[in-house]
Amino acid sequence: MRIVNRADFLKLPQGTVYSKYRSLGMFDGLYIKGDTWTNDWSYQDLLEEVECNNDGEFADIMLAAEDGAEFTFDLNCWSRDGSFDDSDMFAIYDLKDLTPLINKLMDAMEEYPVTKEGIK
Repeated sequence: MRIVNRADFLKLPQGTVYSKYRSLGMFDGLYIKGDTWTNDWSYQDLLEEVECNNDGEFADIMLAAEDGAEFTFDLNCWSRDGSFDDSDMFAIYDLKDLTPLINKLMDAMEEYPVTKEGIK
């Protein structure tokens, strides 16, 4: 993993996996970088996109989820960054970072204790 500034981040290719880096080891989110435009880019959020058709439906889904209803991630939803803050920093994941992460998730899936009906 490495930390890069915004100017260097904009040069990275589509498909780069990253988190926003805040400071002193604080990371925010997990994203896949999409197309880069002159001073902006698209991204796919791997942790917070909810499958819905509009903001109203999103709010309804989240309110229901707070009462225990299930919901589904939308892993095909792309957004635009649009922050234009040159002080932003990014943690870039290399394959040597992603492989253990994927393996850890696969291990967790094999032993995952929570089912729709509750705890195994």
